[in-house]
Amino acid sequence: MAELLFILVTIYVAYVVFKVVECEKNLKKQKTATQAATASKPQVVVKAESAPKPATAPQPKTTSTPKPASPAKPATTAVTTKLMPGELKNPETGEISKIASNYRFLKRWIKEALVTEGLLEKVYKNTELDKANIAKINEALNKLKAMDKYQ
Repeated sequence: MAELLFILVTIYVAYVVFKVVECEKNLKKQKTATQAATASKPQVVVKAESAPKPATAPQPKTTSTPKPASPAKPATTAVTTKLMPGELKNPETGEISKIASNYRFLKRWIKEALVTEGLLEKVYKNTELDKANIAKINEALNKLKAMDKYQ
């Protein structure tokens, strides 16, 4: 009876290993297919039109040399994404994270941002969370939400 149980367990383990390996191969194929698809897409380049030069009235001749006209600078447009009201953007990495309802579940970078911006004096441990500290944290989070750096 023990031999039969051993054989069945061995067959089951081999089946599981086979399925895991097969799944990993499929993921690699899908990943390379999506990379190849994104690499083959043509990139669209948008050129900014220069501002039209204003018409100048004829100038009376003077003995000084005229200054050359400065070339028109193309307008730069910044692409900004709208964040949901309960989200913050990490300015270093560009990661967008939701603000948890509890300080314990906030991402580490948000806790560190509260300290680096001077809104809190330190990153609190879970054992240090009492009503007074939670009130300070909530006030600091509201101020951090209002900062343009994290929008």
